[in-house]
Amino acid sequence: MIDDLIKFDAMQNIADEVDLDLDRIGSDVVEGFEADLVSRQGWDGDMKLAMDLALQIKEKKTFPWEGASNVKMPLMTEAAMHFNSMMYPALVPSVDIVKGRIVGMDPTGEKQQSAIRVSKHMSFQVLEEMEEWEEEMDIGLMIQPILGNMYKKAYYDNNKVRNVSEMLSPKEFVVNYNAKNIESAFRKTHIIPMNKNDIRKEVLAGNFIDADLGSPVQKDKEIKGQTPSKTDLSTPYDILEVHTYLDLDEDDLLEPYIVTVDRSSRKVLRIVTGFDIDQVLADKNGAIIDAPQEQYFIKYGFIPNPDGGVLDLGLGKLLGPTNESVNTLINQLIDAGTRSNMGGGFIGRGMRIKGGVLKFSMGEYKQVDSSGMDLSRNIVHLPVNQPSNVLFQLLGMLINAGQRISSTLDSQVGENPGQNQKATTSAIVQEAGQKIFNGIYKRCLRSLKKEFKRLFYLNSKYLPAESYLNVLDGKFPPELQRVIKRIDYDMKSVNIIPAADSSYQSQSQKMTKAQLLMQKIGTGMVNPKVAMRAVLEAEEQPNIDQIMNVPPAPPSMETIQFEHNAKLDWAKYQLDVIKAQQDDVKIQTEAILNLAKAEGEERGSNLNEYKAQLEFLLARSKQLGERAASIGSPEQGRDESMEESEPDEMGEAESQE
Repeated sequence: MIDDLIKFDAMQNIADEVDLDLDRIGSDVVEGFEADLVSRQGWDGDMKLAMDLALQIKEKKTFPWEGASNVKMPLMTEAAMHFNSMMYPALVPSVDIVKGRIVGMDPTGEKQQSAIRVSKHMSFQVLEEMEEWEEEMDIGLMIQPILGNMYKKAYYDNNKVRNVSEMLSPKEFVVNYNAKNIESAFRKTHIIPMNKNDIRKEVLAGNFIDADLGSPVQKDKEIKGQTPSKTDLSTPYDILEVHTYLDLDEDDLLEPYIVTVDRSSRKVLRIVTGFDIDQVLADKNGAIIDAPQEQYFIKYGFIPNPDGGVLDLGLGKLLGPTNESVNTLINQLIDAGTRSNMGGGFIGRGMRIKGGVLKFSMGEYKQVDSSGMDLSRNIVHLPVNQPSNVLFQLLGMLINAGQRISSTLDSQVGENPGQNQKATTSAIVQEAGQKIFNGIYKRCLRSLKKEFKRLFYLNSKYLPAESYLNVLDGKFPPELQRVIKRIDYDMKSVNIIPAADSSYQSQSQKMTKAQLLMQKIGTGMVNPKVAMRAVLEAEEQPNIDQIMNVPPAPPSMETIQFEHNAKLDWAKYQLDVIKAQQDDVKIQTEAILNLAKAEGEERGSNLNEYKAQLEFLLARSKQLGERAASIGSPEQGRDESMEESEPDEMGEAESQE
């Protein structure tokens, strides 16, 4: 029922305030998590090999002999660095990172002003207030190409009193491999390592139940050569924050909840609602129809999985086999060269030399009791081939194939493709080589938009009614503090989009297009201000609005003459109006005098009333005369002459008559 959900939503920890079968809930949640891990075992195995390749971890080799060549070609590492170096500056520009776009009509311009405030405020939040955001985005864009996925968890932190968006690797975030997408997955688990002191803090804050979790289990180190250390106070527990569905109100409908449980002991530490109570749908009797799950997690994928799995493919899956083949070939070539240089063979019995191993120092000659003919007959070298030219060509072909997969061909990493190649040809080749990157870039941009919309929602829910922003385009004195209001965060009025371009362009490409645009200004069909802004944005200049805010140019002589004539015409018009008013006053005065004379001859005149009207008309006539004299100068503008006019008391007098 809706009343039960409202009650649960107000609780800090449902598990501590409601009588529930916590043992059953904890066991079900952990078993579901383990099932999710099993579903992605194959993917995890591939990603473990990919990470070993990226980190260039070496294992001791005993074949074909002890200490044989064990070179790891850095194809994976080079590809990940190249991807990060292009994607990071493309997604995180130096100018405002968030843009607000209005939705619907805006006749008064209020929506546009709200969108500007939201853009400035959210850009400040992301780049300044959320100090972890940019660094973790950089790390995530290094993990994403290798493993194929990285995740962002966006939520409001009550301790920090601000929004938080932390990066999660696939090792920290677990979802069933067969789920269609992250949003519709039945379970989403964030693995949070917490030591005893971290857990104690949450207990004292009222967030966790004070449960006996036993001793933490020390996991085997993933990097070979390291042994598990003895557990101590710093050894973390595997705390699982599981976003799943439960039926706590016993209405046979599962609603979203967030269950925090210790993986080893299966003890439930916390349960809170995983929905926004304002979005819950109920019928007129209070029965729940739907409770949409609040989405904390955003996936940044690399290449969608062809088998339909929720986990995308990374270079570890696409480039891993090629990288291993390259490693094998280059080690075979090195081993062949080593065998060829080392020599070795058989010595016949006809050699009259002492037994044992013969070793030579550089430039040393040894004396033997044999003739040269006997030496040549009794020493047979092992048949060792030189490093194969075929293997060398195959190695080059595989390296080139790997670079094509990872889009790290020579022209993409800044190397000169040839002395005789035209610049236009190089540009075409580079653009063709960026096709794969452009597709991944669009997917990242789509995920970034989801993340900003999530932060927009958190602001609409948790931002104070009025939030003062002191740092905005530089430091402002108190009297110029900017005010952002919660009502600005209205999805019906403002749509949030990333500031990054929808299609990737390098800085040189942006500069070329901006310069071509500047050349078209002379045609009279291009707005110079818009063209100049495009150039400044391509140059990534800071404070573009301040740079573009140039003082207006002095008016030309034609403009001055036109304004002078306009003022003169307006003054003449005003004088004509006043003269007409003076004539009207004169006519009214004569009419009153004639009326008073007629009444005095017939039945006696109301002299006091007529006297008052005449005094008013005389004052009005004097006032109009003074006003006409003041308009005599043509330098007096339209705004100065159009002072607030007094109420038309003459009109009122006529209506009373």
